[in-house]
Order: sequence, then structure tokens, then C-alpha cells
Amino acid sequence: MVKDISDYLYALRNRGSSFGVERMDRFSFLLGKPEESFPVVHVAGTNGKGSVCSMLDAIYRANGYKVGLFSSPHLVDLGERIRVNGKIASMEEITRWVTELKPVAERMEADEPGMHPTFFEFMTAVAFLRFREEKVDLAILETGLGGRLDSTNVVNPQLSIITTISKDHCDLLGNEIEDIAGEKAGIVKKDRPVLTGWLKPEANQVVERIAREQGAPFSSLASRDESKEPLPRTNLAGSYQRRNAALAIRASEILNERFPVDPEKAVAALTQVRLEGRWQVLPGKPTVILDACHNEEAADALRGNLVELGAKVEVWLGSLDEGRAREVVSAVLPFANGFRFFQPAQPRACPCDLLSGLIPKGFEGSVSEGKIVRVNEYLEATSENQIILITGSIYLIGEYLSFANKTDSMNGFEFQDLL
Repeated sequence: MVKDISDYLYALRNRGSSFGVERMDRFSFLLGKPEESFPVVHVAGTNGKGSVCSMLDAIYRANGYKVGLFSSPHLVDLGERIRVNGKIASMEEITRWVTELKPVAERMEADEPGMHPTFFEFMTAVAFLRFREEKVDLAILETGLGGRLDSTNVVNPQLSIITTISKDHCDLLGNEIEDIAGEKAGIVKKDRPVLTGWLKPEANQVVERIAREQGAPFSSLASRDESKEPLPRTNLAGSYQRRNAALAIRASEILNERFPVDPEKAVAALTQVRLEGRWQVLPGKPTVILDACHNEEAADALRGNLVELGAKVEVWLGSLDEGRAREVVSAVLPFANGFRFFQPAQPRACPCDLLSGLIPKGFEGSVSEGKIVRVNEYLEATSENQIILITGSIYLIGEYLSFANKTDSMNGFEFQDLL
């Protein structure tokens, strides 16, 4: 049964994505609107949304709440996307839910061709059903892409959060910051509060206008004076993570009437956040740092972490887009004593020779191409004093973890979303 459902999900994944909430709204209706059975915090943003979701999860769990967390993409196991109090969904659980969902989806397609839910919509529905069954006190939902047309946007949240806005996925969201802000602000709901992080003025103005049109109370940290009001500390590296922490604390304050938290427990929880693949230092020698970096804003953050690290690194890089790869290479080049390029197992992945061509001719370090199945060989041949930075696509990081940990999971990186 698990194999059959895995094949079914894999086939859905290979169909790719088709954006819009009409299918998800219909899917949810036929399932009895499970998302209405628990309160929601809905989080969108170009960067930082995964961090803020993980921080909110930590804060509310530390205060005794039962918390559901829906995020994407995963690194190794598909069930990482759907957690209850930190426990990921097992493939057996996913199989049970998908078996229930499959005839509903097929009926939708039979009634109206083209209405069969996508892979991401299936995973969203599985999250809703699991959270309802588990009777979570609060669900934290991360949008997959954008906001307005995202499958998670069928919810009516207690609070909408927009972390950051910068240029990414421009083919889908628009080429101007204002256009992207409008798409992200699609999660704003009538009369429900909305909170933004350190958005650029032109983006913040768009969100504030949409909030005003919806009668949604609006607040922002964009004008916060960090010299007068220090940012909270967190165990996650980087000054941007302290901004994310401030956003999570402010969100908990907005929600405090319905979901009261002990401020001291909230602050302490921020030092215990678990977030894989974002400046994650793995134990052992040589030192391996995992840091997904997929756009210009993330590249700036990576550059800042490398400045703080103060040491040369060998960069292992894979990317799904030449433009993104160029930004990452530009950020890490001054700190690199070598590059090894990989091609992630994704249809749009950049070939290694293209990535190698981004290295300037004057670079004095090593440049090579790698195969993900040989990562353990590469590690064994590396000096214990060398630091390896694995960056670029989060899919490369997931593949690295699968092979470096010698997992034989059938529900791993092959189930990543095709965007």
C-alpha cells in the first residue's frame, strides 16, 4: 500500500504545480473544511518565513500548547512538512490520508477536467486532516509560493505575517517589488490582524493599503530602531535571525489575549529553535555547514555569516537557476578556497559546467564537479581542518543529507515540488 501511494504521489509531483485556490477550496469543502477546526497563524515572505514559523512553533510548544506546523520543502523525509509538537508525519500516516483523499480528488477531476488537486494541494490537505485529528491548539502554516494563489490560502487566520519581500520567482509573482508585495499580501483577511517585518517602504505601503481595504489591523517592525530596542537572541546564526525572532515575539504579543504566553518562556524558546538547512553546523570533522541560499537577499545573509565565521570554506554548490547561482557565487567567492559543483536531481537544475563557468579565471582555488552519490568519499578525502559549506538549492542539501546519512527512505528528495 505504501509503495502504491508513493507512486501515486510521485506521479502527482511530476505533473508540476498549477497555482490558484479554486481547486483547494473545492477539495477542502468536500473534506468538510478541516482547516476550520483549529486556529491558524499564516506566514508568507520571500525569506525568513520558515525561520519565523519554527520560532513560533518553539514559543507555543514551550508554553504548553499543542502545535501543528506545515512547512515546505522538506529535506529528507516527506513527513517533515507536517509536524505536531515536533513529530513528523510517518509515511504510514501519509498513506492513510492519501488513500482517503484519492477518490475525492478523482471525483473532482471527473466532474470537471483539470480540477484534480496537485501534489502540494494533497500535502496541504493531509496537514489539515492530521491537525484536525490531533486536535492541535494552534497551527502555523507557511505558504509554499507567493500568498494570494497559494493552496494554504483557504484559511482564515488569527494573524497573517509577511516576513520579507524581495525579488524571487518573478515569472510567477511579478518583476516589481510592489507586484510581489501584492501577491504576498493576498493572505491578508478581512478584520484579521497582519504583521510585517523589515519590508522596504514601497512593499510595506502595498501591504498596509491592502490591510486597510480589508479592515485588517496593521502593524510593522520596519521602523523599529534596533539601537534603542535591542533584538532578542536566538540560537540561529545571523543578524537577520534576530530580526525573525523579534517578529515571532511581536506575533505572540498580538495573539496574547487568545493564546497567552509567559514572556520569559518565549524568550528562552528562541534559544532552542531547530531549523535544518539554514546555517546548520553538523557535528564531526571536517566541519560541514548547510545553508540554503536561493536569492539575492539570502545571498546577502550568507555573506554576513561568512564574515562572522572568519575562515575560508570549500563551497559545494548546486542550483536550479543560473541567476541565483551567480548571486551565490558572488557572495561566497571572497571566502572560498575551492568549489565543488553538483547538479541536483531536479528537472531545472543547472549543469555543472554552467556553474563552473561562473568562477572567474583568476580564482586560485580548486574547481571540480561532484556526484551526490560520492559525498562520503569526498568527505573522507577532505582535511579535518577544512570547512565545507553546502549551499545554493535546498534540494542539494536534502540530497546530501540522504546520502551522507545513508538513508534508504523512499519518501525523500524525489518528492520535492516542481515549480
